[in-house]
Amino acid sequence: MGVVSTSAYGAWFYAGQQDGSRRSAERVLPLVFDLVRPTSVVDVGCGTGSWLATAQHLGVDEILGVDGPWVSADALHIPPQCFLQQDLSTPLRLDRRFDLAMCMEAAEHFDESRADSLVADLCAMADVVLFSAAIPGQTGTDHRNEQWPPYWRERFGQWGYELVDCLRTRLWDDQAIEPWYAQNAFLYVSGERLAADERLRAAATENGRMPLCAVHPGVLALFSAPYAPAVPEPADRRGAPRRFIGQSEPRCRCDAPAPTARA
Repeated sequence: MGVVSTSAYGAWFYAGQQDGSRRSAERVLPLVFDLVRPTSVVDVGCGTGSWLATAQHLGVDEILGVDGPWVSADALHIPPQCFLQQDLSTPLRLDRRFDLAMCMEAAEHFDESRADSLVADLCAMADVVLFSAAIPGQTGTDHRNEQWPPYWRERFGQWGYELVDCLRTRLWDDQAIEPWYAQNAFLYVSGERLAADERLRAAATENGRMPLCAVHPGVLALFSAPYAPAVPEPADRRGAPRRFIGQSEPRCRCDAPAPTARA
């Protein structure tokens, strides 16, 4: 993130998210916990801690939320001692590892120059990372680096982490979850953990059941709404269809090979 003001992420920002965030966590985390069985969880860009509060409710013994000074203590859904105030525009160094690290719809709020170090931070925290980040055109407050999944797959791959796409097929048609989580949630797992964990290896066999770059109907409705008239024009008055993507614009390279891990 570059210079951030509390006006961008004030109480109003989180107040509008609470119900959907908590409801989504209650649907996503049981699936993840069935695979990972965590006793400790860290959430980078945790906001008011809705996902961590759900993790506690599911029996996690130790939680830590990390976010900036715009999150007020009285808005937290987790104990204040479980929250670390941190300037997330700089690398984050913790003195321990966790069973699971989460970064849910936060990465798009950072400048692109922070992307590589953010992924390095997450990989330093846990062997399994639950990661969700906005795709191009998703819309939202102060989005600075919206990217397709292969962009993040490449960065995790540099640290020897493999994408496990076992959540989207289970979440896609769930009306209780916010559509951006159904669309963007992936697990990234270290090669060592994947080799040693039969449950996660079985989950990884589900890769390829869906296109890596896919837009959820609920998200499509969000960024197409400004272009849809309240009352459609009569057929004889409609203009010719417009091209949404120009020939020179980059396309999602979902068929790109997975990167080689760093030595």
